[in-house]
Amino acid sequence: MLYEGLHLAALVLTAGAIGYRLVVAARIEMMLRAEGTVREDLSAEELAFLAGGPRRAAATVLFRMVRQGRLVLAEDGTVTVPDGVYATGAAAGAEAALIEAAGISRSERVGKLVAGTAASRAVRAVGDRLRAEGLLIRPALRRGQYRARRLLWWSAALAPVPTVWELTAGSADRWWAGVILPAGAAATAMLVKPSPAWVPYRVRSTLDILRGERERPAAWRRTGALAALAVTPVGAVALGGLSAAQEPEFRELVTPETWRAGDPAFGDAPTTGLGTFAHWGSCGYAGACGGGDGGGCGSTGD
Repeated sequence: MLYEGLHLAALVLTAGAIGYRLVVAARIEMMLRAEGTVREDLSAEELAFLAGGPRRAAATVLFRMVRQGRLVLAEDGTVTVPDGVYATGAAAGAEAALIEAAGISRSERVGKLVAGTAASRAVRAVGDRLRAEGLLIRPALRRGQYRARRLLWWSAALAPVPTVWELTAGSADRWWAGVILPAGAAATAMLVKPSPAWVPYRVRSTLDILRGERERPAAWRRTGALAALAVTPVGAVALGGLSAAQEPEFRELVTPETWRAGDPAFGDAPTTGLGTFAHWGSCGYAGACGGGDGGGCGSTGD
């Protein structure tokens, strides 16, 4: 009777883990296939958030303020807020958050400054607006697929325990349960992989089109405010990170050393419209700079 109860518990655990993983995968797929229209009046911060996450949005704000002469960027990657900008209080939203992240000294390493700005309430509000419009996958749902996968591996590890215990007692009536249940959990974990996407397919397609606008002759470019933004220097950084900047002082910042300084969340991150959720949410320099696709470090979301 005891063995029957243990096998039943293993069956419930495994079936529940498999069902949970499949439900999460189905919900994410539904959101990815959802029809969503990207507004023509997206701001540079919103475009950057869609293309590269909160750090890309923060880096785009920094780039714009440096180009406008409202921040001073030194060769060593230190950003200084001039007295006039700090005193006027004219900056709002993400710009105000960036100035605040510079601290009392009004000077900070660019990696730490971008990280602090990305974590600000102003930048999080940008993501909230985009999620409300259906342009971003909810972070809780993206994290859920990793939790579901871990649960599957735990199920695969625990399901054979009743069978092993039964075999040690000299009975082998239900030996097959210790094979089928772990195999089912492990197969589901391996076959149903977490999706790295954070934007629906339709949004990704729009971002890809916008990235191609700069390569087209002016006469063949799309009309509209969003296409016009994409071909500006600020739009290029929003879509491709600081590595897309024409100014050499910004491209020279695209090094691990620059972003490691004062930024413990250093890591790789994506530049594509889909990207890798783990890095998009929490890692360092490439999400702002436009590095290659990274593989999965842990994330706390955005």
